[in-house]
Amino acid sequence: MKRLFCILGMALTLAGSASAEQEFQNGVFILNEDWYGHNASSVNFYSYDTGEITYRAYQEVNPGRTLGNTSQFAELNGGNLYVCSKQNYGSTGGRFIVADAKTLKSKVSIDNVGSGDTRAYLTVSDTKGYIGATDGVHPFDIATSTVGAAIDGTVGQAYSSQPGNMVCFHGKLLVAVQGKGIYVIDVATDRLLETVAVDNIASVFAVNDQLVASVNDCTYGVPSASNTEQFVLLDCNTFEPATTLTVPMASQNTWMAWKNATPAIDEANSTLYYSPGEGTNFICKYNLKTQEFTQNFITFDDGQAMYGSVVGFDKANNYVVAATFEDYSSQNYYLNIYNAADGSKVKSMKLKSGYWFPAMLLFAPKGTSTGIDGVGAAEKQVQSVTYYNLAGMAQQRPFGGVNIVVTRYTDGSTTTAKRIVGDY
Repeated sequence: MKRLFCILGMALTLAGSASAEQEFQNGVFILNEDWYGHNASSVNFYSYDTGEITYRAYQEVNPGRTLGNTSQFAELNGGNLYVCSKQNYGSTGGRFIVADAKTLKSKVSIDNVGSGDTRAYLTVSDTKGYIGATDGVHPFDIATSTVGAAIDGTVGQAYSSQPGNMVCFHGKLLVAVQGKGIYVIDVATDRLLETVAVDNIASVFAVNDQLVASVNDCTYGVPSASNTEQFVLLDCNTFEPATTLTVPMASQNTWMAWKNATPAIDEANSTLYYSPGEGTNFICKYNLKTQEFTQNFITFDDGQAMYGSVVGFDKANNYVVAATFEDYSSQNYYLNIYNAADGSKVKSMKLKSGYWFPAMLLFAPKGTSTGIDGVGAAEKQVQSVTYYNLAGMAQQRPFGGVNIVVTRYTDGSTTTAKRIVGDY
């Protein structure tokens, strides 16, 4: 983490407080619900470089401003940090906030997203994102910071048909929806194309070129043998369930009091890391290719447990990172870092006492650039390229003649181009 000082060599007077000049790089953002009814939600930052934790960093950088109430989702993308809170926090923090990813300086704070409480957000291009709220899925114009009306057919309500996490795949926005399955939305027209039925869906996500839905009917605690626990592979063209992988424990179902429960994904090894239920004291590991399941890949130190499923995969360092607590009445919270290769502990640190209630982890890259999966053409990172001939056949190298080339990027966005090549 880089710190600029007014006088060269001047020491920080208060360890763990954010400087107005501070840049948040090479570390872990911890998004917290914080203590509802007492504090706004918060972002703490752990620096790999210094080993320090900066508490309530957004508030420190933006005096008089806060996040909203019950923040459960955030995204780093294109140089921005986007934060969704279920409610606004008075006049100081909105339901949807955009901040600079390096400095956390506030750019936009929006009190209301339609008439609902916000859940999740996804950037799909350099100009557009989507906000999921209990009243539906809303387009968001990044350039003008304008929230559009809920897309027709997506209107729902809390605790029965609310949207959850989202993923963009081949120009389609897929949204996990409580009690329904998956909304399929055309990102070019903002039109709901269909709703794919997936019983007991918990989340939807992509691992390389494979779409996956987590299915789990256990809404609290450790799933039992009588629960439905599955990862369902979806057809990448129709988005219908194609292959069911039954596991002893899948990632969490959190609709009762929605939290982000998408597994931490190691795409290079097609591996998922996740907590199977709130209150569990371990992290599961599952390989989608080999279908190898390890229930207690990581077991927390005595007394620690999961609040939600706050597990992240730091691909730059090959770490599995988890934020834990002891119980609902305890003020003891921890940040734990493990080696993803074998689950061995790299570091564990106790946070300053408080009711943090962690929600999500995000990883700030090292270096002068954001390193975030940006959506500008120069910043995009290619994840896969698929070639289609005019008959609709697909393969990983060009066909002879006319090709439709679909390039998928690590931020979930896609581009499509026409290419004519000689015979192969």
